[in-house]
Amino acid sequence: MKIVAEVFKLPSGSLIPQLYCVGKGGDVERGTTDTLLDLIAESLPYQLEKLVAILVAARSGKYERSDPDLADWSVNDKFVWIGPPRAEIGFLFISNENIPDFSSDEGEPQKFSIEQFLNALAHWEKFCKIISERGRENVVGVRFEIVI
Repeated sequence: MKIVAEVFKLPSGSLIPQLYCVGKGGDVERGTTDTLLDLIAESLPYQLEKLVAILVAARSGKYERSDPDLADWSVNDKFVWIGPPRAEIGFLFISNENIPDFSSDEGEPQKFSIEQFLNALAHWEKFCKIISERGRENVVGVRFEIVI
């Protein structure tokens, strides 16, 4: 799978940065895009810093869940469970409550390793820096890809 970051120009003229996952067949992989990547792209930098701090603590075995029945993190209807009992150590589950297939009630939250999250986040941060340096209009249609 590839994670792709690019700026799309809408018919209205708006320039929209997007982060999505493409499978081996070239189609958008909805599970990863609608959970992991939407969580990253829709979060503010300070929110991501707090989530990364929790993930780093979880990876080192120093994170304790406050309530095992609730998600450990949420933003824009994306819920994140870190560690047992919902996720294995070193992994997280992410739901998108706006999409029934990936919701915590009706569907199946998606499982990712902490490393996959951190790699996707690093890719998005590099892309945002490129946009900042070059301007959105100068990267329209240029695909920035990594393989996960």
